[in-house]
Amino acid sequence: MQFNSTREQVAFLARRASWGLAPGELDKLESLGVVATIDRFVDPSSAGLTEEVSAWADWNFVYDRSDRKARRQQDMEAFERWMGRLISTERPLDHQLAWFWHDHFAVSMQVVRHLPAMLAHLDLCWSLGRGDVQALIRQVTTDAAMLVFLDGATSKGTAPNENYGRELLELYTVGVGNFTEADVKAVASALTGWVVRRRDGWKVRFVPARHDDTPQTLLGVDGVHDVDTTITAALSSPACPVFLASKLGRYLLGDIDDSTVLALAATFANADLDISTLARATLVAGVGGAATPTVLAPLPWLLQVIKATGASVSTDELVDTLRSMGQLPGNPPNVGGYPGAATWLASSATAARFSAAIDVARATPDDAPVLAAARAGDWSGLADLFMRPAGFSDATINALEDLKLSVFARPGEGALALALASPDLLIA
Repeated sequence: MQFNSTREQVAFLARRASWGLAPGELDKLESLGVVATIDRFVDPSSAGLTEEVSAWADWNFVYDRSDRKARRQQDMEAFERWMGRLISTERPLDHQLAWFWHDHFAVSMQVVRHLPAMLAHLDLCWSLGRGDVQALIRQVTTDAAMLVFLDGATSKGTAPNENYGRELLELYTVGVGNFTEADVKAVASALTGWVVRRRDGWKVRFVPARHDDTPQTLLGVDGVHDVDTTITAALSSPACPVFLASKLGRYLLGDIDDSTVLALAATFANADLDISTLARATLVAGVGGAATPTVLAPLPWLLQVIKATGASVSTDELVDTLRSMGQLPGNPPNVGGYPGAATWLASSATAARFSAAIDVARATPDDAPVLAAARAGDWSGLADLFMRPAGFSDATINALEDLKLSVFARPGEGALALALASPDLLIA
């Protein structure tokens, strides 16, 4: 992707590194410039932005699995707090990285079925998701939600379970083709002995009697026998920085080429696998032209249009919309995480997006700048409010002209709905 102005560059950064911008915020980023905008996203504390606590820090609740109604209410409140944080945060890249790791580890509430454990897992993805990869994966490995999700809690020395060992190598650290079945078995043995005491508040304990402490060889490293030596060996593989740089690079920039991946991997390795360093290098590469157009997944699309319009959308509506579009937070469909562009472009997701666009347009306040622009036929201004300062395509403009005086309840509402659902806003 090539950019013709600073405004286009910072708009690109906002589309990829944030959850959208409210009216006027793009002007502020443009005044900061590209370098300062990247600094603000990657190192918000140095930019003077307030540190955040967990979205659930002030929420005290008793979790009773036997009370279905209460569990439903708690699930919805957890979702509401999560989405509210993404919309209101001044530190959006922290939460983009947390979402990346949520997708990366793909722990699902449908399997865990215990909200406090799931929230603790999500907090790990957020609190450690911009720092040292080794610390993050070390904590996730013995996290209660992960131990239940991939059967680590039932793995013992006499019968090691290979589920987590396989995913640690294939999906979390080195990737397909960079390990053997012997490596999977080595991880499985080294990680035995961890249990989750469900009757004791889901506390995690290491039980030596259930552990096989026999030294293993993992990825060519001898003496692997426990969590720390396992994670160190996996992350010491030359394949690890390439695998993770490729995955984060493609998450933020689209279908980047191999030379860009290798350059990012080298930066990542030289920084001792520091995630913020990788994120900074990735965004710099993006504004430098390495990025490609990418299809927005349902969650970022929905939050971006809510931010731009100021629409008030109920929690129930958010849940229903994201479920119908195939990306309900907390519920990845399988260990590989959420699906990609083919699913977001499928007929069912497209229909759900159009329906959501109409709902958001109807919920947009009368005095919203986007509605004023749609009402006036100011298509360049409307596109700019949606972080597309280069404007809409000719096809979209022609369609907007046809709907400018539509039969929707308010003048401009139909054109706004069409703009929200247009291909221009689906491509980041």
